[in-house]
Amino acid sequence: MEKAKNMKSKWLYVAIIIVLIAIGSFGIFSVLNRSTIYDGIRIGSLDVSNMDKKEASKILKTNLEKDLKQKSMTLNYGDKVYNLNLKELGFYYEIDDAINEAYSIGREGNIFHRLKAIVRVKKNGEEIKVQISSDPSKINSLVDEIAQNINLESKDAVLNFNGGKFSVIDEVVGKKVNTEVLKNKIAGNVYKLEEIQIPVDDIIPQKTKALLGRINGKISEFSTSFKGSSSDRIENIRIAAKAINGKTIMPGEAVSFNDLTGPRIKSNGYKEANVIIGGDFTPGVGGGVCQVSTTVYNSLLLADLEILERHPHSIPAKYVNYGQDAAVSYGHLDLKFKNKFEFPVYLNTQVNGDRLYVSVYGDRNSKNYEIRIKPELVEKVEPKVETIFDSTLKSGKKVAVQQGRIGYKIKTYKITMMNGREIKRELITSDYYKPRNYIYRVGPIRKPAVNSSTEVPDSNIEDNSVPVEGNGNVTDNE
Repeated sequence: MEKAKNMKSKWLYVAIIIVLIAIGSFGIFSVLNRSTIYDGIRIGSLDVSNMDKKEASKILKTNLEKDLKQKSMTLNYGDKVYNLNLKELGFYYEIDDAINEAYSIGREGNIFHRLKAIVRVKKNGEEIKVQISSDPSKINSLVDEIAQNINLESKDAVLNFNGGKFSVIDEVVGKKVNTEVLKNKIAGNVYKLEEIQIPVDDIIPQKTKALLGRINGKISEFSTSFKGSSSDRIENIRIAAKAINGKTIMPGEAVSFNDLTGPRIKSNGYKEANVIIGGDFTPGVGGGVCQVSTTVYNSLLLADLEILERHPHSIPAKYVNYGQDAAVSYGHLDLKFKNKFEFPVYLNTQVNGDRLYVSVYGDRNSKNYEIRIKPELVEKVEPKVETIFDSTLKSGKKVAVQQGRIGYKIKTYKITMMNGREIKRELITSDYYKPRNYIYRVGPIRKPAVNSSTEVPDSNIEDNSVPVEGNGNVTDNE
């Protein structure tokens, strides 16, 4: 075998020597300095022997352009079929590279190497393969166009609540072409030209009929009275309650009361009514919204949702037991909560007569226990009496400057009941409603009387228990 190879090589050199002798030095110079491609060289199926680069380029472009238009890919998805030729897809032949490669044969190395290559390709021939490249912008444009025809926006299932009953409209599963995967499939299919299944991902909506269908009944309700409130305050309650009504909270979703109700400004419909600022009742836009947040808060507690943020008022609210209020102030104080269940919950608000009702609906089969809220009085903090002697007053004259108020320390517990038995008790809040001192101006007297603390009677709290709210007897004048 080795001998045969050596003999072939020897004969090749012999042939070269014979050629050299035959054509002489002038002939050698003429062969080596040709401006055309040497004999026996093909680019693809096209013979480009004795052509210069320009000629080769012209004939290649004519033939290969036609080839690109004849070759196509089929892309399909469902009943959508796209037949696209390679030129449409932005593919093109690297003609110049192929021509330069063909032209370089017989032009590299020393004279003997060059002559050896020239003789070899003339005798045996050589094919140069033309590489195919692509224009990414054209592929991107076509893929985007296909995606627009196939993509479908997903739509959540819709929960309707009417007459105390729920119904659910089916969701729409969205479709989205995986454009990056499709681009790669097209680019890698240029030689195989196999049929391509367009990759499409399903977009499952967050709210599905199966999930919303788990809402099958009321899991909590709480109400407060606004009897005696001004018409503007009642209107604020209605506006805030309406903003919350119909809110569906998905599993794991966190909600902000302030985000739902929006800024308490007149352009949002809110009226001017008394609000609590620094322990005093002061006219302000949105007075009464805190009653809505408080009612929501207690209903959430009874439903056993997770409370993320809650603040007490500076003074006890009149419409709920001490320790069960939830103050809000847009941009400052918020009521935030989270649905910790695996099923969604639905908030329903109603204003009936002089009461506000907030109900939470969910899966009664999963939430098969009861929550009770029990506030307990830890300490009454008596106000002090401050006396300011005023020489402008008559002797013995006494004028009230500030009415005092008892302070309270309250601990509130959440009790979990199952089958009538307490199975868990946890402290959820420790609130301190600060007392406010009595302040009097008195006229000069010879021997000022020693003032002692004055206790203000309180009918809401007795001993260490706070009565459960909701008997309809609480009035509110905020």
